[in-house]
Amino acid sequence: MRVLLAFENSLSRDFAQHHLALSDPGLVVLTAASRDEALTMANAADELAAVALDLQMPDMQDLRSLRQFRRDCRHRVPVAVMDSRPDIVSVADLTAAGAAGFLPYNLGVDAFVGALRLLAAGERYIPVDMMNVTPPLSIDLTRREHDVLAGLRGGLSNRSIAASLSLSEVTVKHHIKSLRGKLGARNRLHAVCRANELQIQ
Repeated sequence: MRVLLAFENSLSRDFAQHHLALSDPGLVVLTAASRDEALTMANAADELAAVALDLQMPDMQDLRSLRQFRRDCRHRVPVAVMDSRPDIVSVADLTAAGAAGFLPYNLGVDAFVGALRLLAAGERYIPVDMMNVTPPLSIDLTRREHDVLAGLRGGLSNRSIAASLSLSEVTVKHHIKSLRGKLGARNRLHAVCRANELQIQ
């Protein structure tokens, strides 16, 4: 999966280039220092799964710059925005601008990679605290749900999870359904993303 991340901060670019890519062998991270550079790189790339643009870049004055990027990019690719403050934009504004989501700076490596994979799969990523929903203080997962979650994090199919836990595929599906309900997730990938965001081990 090839993604393009545009940060004004060179330290953020270095982190994205090295640590994110190291955390997932299937991830190729391209970085840019401005919206215009990101657009040039995106249009030169053969394929692209997702783009994230830092709202702190000088040429990203507001979400109009996101609309312009989406209009001028030759790829029909999901484009999210990044910032340190979730309250800088509303979910309604993001939706109106066609943003695929909002990635806060404080996401951990696993959560960030999970969010990128969610975007690449055609889903939106919006942090819980932007949805005016109070996340539960603790989510009580059963031992089996933890086991199934570990399999989902490893990218295993239902059949592989079932074989590794000596369960039937039907039982694994029930555990995944329960996980999604407890985590407020739309699908298995979103469940992993939410678990990472909520720091569930």
